Formats: sequence, C-alpha cells, structure tokens
Amino acid sequence: MPEQSEEPWGVFSLTAASNFALRCAELSRQDGHPTEPLCDIMTTLMTELWDRNFSQSEIRDAFAAAVGHLPRYAAGEERRSSVSSEPFTHF
Repeated sequence: MPEQSEEPWGVFSLTAASNFALRCAELSRQDGHPTEPLCDIMTTLMTELWDRNFSQSEIRDAFAAAVGHLPRYAAGEERRSSVSSEPFTHF
C-alpha cells in the first residue's frame, strides 16, 4: 500500500466526501432534529468553505456544477436505496 503522501489527491477527495456523506446520513436519522438536517448541514458547509477563503462565486459555481451532474449519476432515480447510508467502498 502506498504511503499516505503518495496517494493521489482524488483518493483523498473521494474518501473525505464519502465520510462526510456517511456522517450526514447518520445525522439525518437522529431523532429530535428540529429542521431539515441536510439543509442545515449544507448551509454550515457553505459558511465553512467561505471561512476557509473560498469565494462566494467559487462555492456557488461548484455547488451548481455538482447538482448539475447529479441527474446523470443518479440515472433518473430519486434515491439510491434505503441502505445507502451504510459505508460504501468506492475502490
């Protein structure tokens, strides 16, 4: 297995996104959340990105591009499955 510093950036990116999505799914299943958990998470993510010196335009453009890719990835399905909140190995 390669040293961590030898891993390609894409692997780190995929791992971070996968871990973040899994945690979002876990939070959304918790009882007693007063509002839409995903909306709260995304709002906080956007402000955290801005706090890390990404511009509003960069954040907005990246979010819009990601949402634009979703229909192609999802192949017309609204939701993957009832078990997709479990860890998923991409590689």
